[in-house]
Amino acid sequence: MRFYKTGLTLLAAMVLSACSSKTADITNKITVVHGPTSIVNGNAKSADDITVTTPYFAFALSQGALVDLAMVKEGIYTKDLVQSVDFASGAGELKFEKIEIVKHTADELLIQVTRNLNGHSVLSTYEVHKNYPGVKLTTKLQDSVKETLFAGYQLERNQAIDNTNVASYNDMTRMVRNHWTAAQLQNDISELYETDDLRRSSTTKNTEFSAWLSAGSLGNLQSDKQFYTSTSPQAELGLFDLKPTTGNFENYLSVMRQRWNRGERVYLNAGPLLKNAKQASGKVYAYTPKGSITADFARSAARGHSFVSFGPEVYPLTTNFGGEAKAFSKTEVEFRSEVGLAKAEIWLDGVQVAGWKINGAKLFRTGVPVPPNRTWMQWIVEDVQGNKAYSNPIWVK
Repeated sequence: MRFYKTGLTLLAAMVLSACSSKTADITNKITVVHGPTSIVNGNAKSADDITVTTPYFAFALSQGALVDLAMVKEGIYTKDLVQSVDFASGAGELKFEKIEIVKHTADELLIQVTRNLNGHSVLSTYEVHKNYPGVKLTTKLQDSVKETLFAGYQLERNQAIDNTNVASYNDMTRMVRNHWTAAQLQNDISELYETDDLRRSSTTKNTEFSAWLSAGSLGNLQSDKQFYTSTSPQAELGLFDLKPTTGNFENYLSVMRQRWNRGERVYLNAGPLLKNAKQASGKVYAYTPKGSITADFARSAARGHSFVSFGPEVYPLTTNFGGEAKAFSKTEVEFRSEVGLAKAEIWLDGVQVAGWKINGAKLFRTGVPVPPNRTWMQWIVEDVQGNKAYSNPIWVK
């Protein structure tokens, strides 16, 4: 019996030791280390390179460029996921001059990199907060550039996104209201989408380019219910354009519809500065059946599996918003409102094609056939107080 107890104690110690070694490298604060990176398969191998670690991810800088990134999965950092994430311009090569750690605390980090582009000074910054899995990227040309620049941030991965074990949220076999999470983004992402190339033609003087490099999060989120900020096995790497969106939501929607007509898979967002006719701000409802964590919210919102609401709610019953529907199939939705519903609309390629009057019901279901030779469909619902909800497009195959 004594040997059994001793063996059990020894076994417990071995298990604890193994667990400790597995998570020992995961920091609970922001750390900065100079020299060759500790990221497995990383490219930052110089004594002058910098590696930054946070509770959710790690990245390395070499000659001012982000050349390595690893995320935390199952208690350890992954292997290097990127070749580079950097400002790119067709006007010439960026020449490194200096790097400076402007601010470094346990919770915040700000790094500035000065480079040269054809005689023009270029200042790039990396901003990290401990509680959010991502990096705010900003590059500003310090003086005027007369020529048109095709420039912006670009992500080059080590390998393509592996969707082998990713659940498809295109089809809604059933709709569970609790599987949707409402939140408001606080970091000025104008539209929701994932792309590896944010380069655009620009002629603006003193141009500033910015992006959010997501390592499982869209950034700061404000939610009515408890919202866990953490990565998960479903966390993904993504690049989002940062551009403050202000003014009237209907004007914003009009521009987005023009982009949908071109087949651009960009999706609606709602931030504090984007108001409806009543000067109220909306929320993004994203499909999160695996729980309200930022990785799942980011995954769904970036794919358009979401809607924007200023009051009522609109849920898909067949094809999810942001998904693809076959022609001649049927798209069905469910509208909800605690104050009562007034009317609903269906839009097709920028034109309203049908509508329903609803006499104050708190729940209403309807559907329409999917027409062929079209690009997108959108549902809109309004409550008795004049507040609306807008689905993201359903793409027509």
